[in-house]
Amino acid sequence: MSTAALREPSIQLTTQPATQQTGLGTVVIFRIQLLPPSETFIVAQAAAMQQFSPYFVGWRRMAGIELPAETSWTVDGGGLRGKLRELRFRYAGPSREQLARLRARATRLVYAHFAPDGYAAMQLADRLGVPLVTALHGYDVTMTDQAIAATRLGREYLRGRSALQKMGALFVACSAFVRGRALELGYPAERTIVHSIGVDVERFQPPAAGQRQKIVLFVARLVEKKGCGSLIDAMAEVERHSPAAELVVIGGGPLLPHYEAQAAALGLRCRFLGTQPGSAVKHWMALAAVFCVPSVVAASGDAEGFGMVFIEAQAMGLPVVSTFSGGIPEAVRHEETGLLVKERDPRGLAQAILRLLQGDELWQRFSLAGRTNVENHFNLAQQTGRLEKIFERLLVEPHQTGGVTGLRST
Repeated sequence: MSTAALREPSIQLTTQPATQQTGLGTVVIFRIQLLPPSETFIVAQAAAMQQFSPYFVGWRRMAGIELPAETSWTVDGGGLRGKLRELRFRYAGPSREQLARLRARATRLVYAHFAPDGYAAMQLADRLGVPLVTALHGYDVTMTDQAIAATRLGREYLRGRSALQKMGALFVACSAFVRGRALELGYPAERTIVHSIGVDVERFQPPAAGQRQKIVLFVARLVEKKGCGSLIDAMAEVERHSPAAELVVIGGGPLLPHYEAQAAALGLRCRFLGTQPGSAVKHWMALAAVFCVPSVVAASGDAEGFGMVFIEAQAMGLPVVSTFSGGIPEAVRHEETGLLVKERDPRGLAQAILRLLQGDELWQRFSLAGRTNVENHFNLAQQTGRLEKIFERLLVEPHQTGGVTGLRST
């Protein structure tokens, strides 16, 4: 595969300009870097907002998702002065001019994604005088403190974590598993709720009958947590029993050369496509017969918080094979929308994949149940509406949140 295929591409996604939206004001969506290619779910949720106008704010931009200038702003505008502005914002807080910029947009709330970003947004929310909501997605509450402390930002977050837990108006965990881990770290039970983002069920739909091929599809970054090595080992057995089967791997990452060598040594029918835009992922989900990302708990403690890609696959009628790891059982219903096996079990993975490749009735049942599961529980429009109601109540009753029961996403 060419080196160019390893680059993270720009992904063109837009949200409605604030001037086209009416309602309850602006939600500042804060991310230290705007915005990694894997975080299309953040943009999708913002685009689905009806009551609030989303406005992205971060320290700096990165190669990845392109955000329209009218709905995003970064402190570091480039050059040496930009770096200095970022450092000032980071350690001294936002300037009067920066606060005025955001107040002019009728900012009502700061919504940070990931715990370290919540810590980084504390001064901004405090000086704006608005509530701070922090979304917890997985690594931020599963990685060991030792692993988090490997970076300067991580060390700063660890020193300020208790302050974030006291100041934060609300913490939104993507799964019950993530909420449980957050509580173990001291996040307040009465202000930590479970809410999944969901997917656009109009955009992700099952393809016409007859398109499926004997493709096992993997879509994730090639890092330890995603378990691609176990899948490659499993495919050796799968291809022995089902010679037409083929593995397609979408994603880039540090372990790509290792996995390419592993697949070559086993003589697999396997394609490594590198990082691909969302349209390409949808194309392959429409062709594949099985979706498999067999996540594991990494040496750092990093675990799968939920797995939005499993929901996307089910929305397209694509049965899932994965593991009983982290929050995955909340996204994939074992023996109903997919099959789950224990971590690092290539033999178990192979048997599960073959059950779906060779069992038309089982495949059809899982395909229909997966779509129904998403429509009933993970519809992006419905989930975003629920989140906006939570935000609205938080603004009306900032000191009486009513605890988890009162603010639970239903």
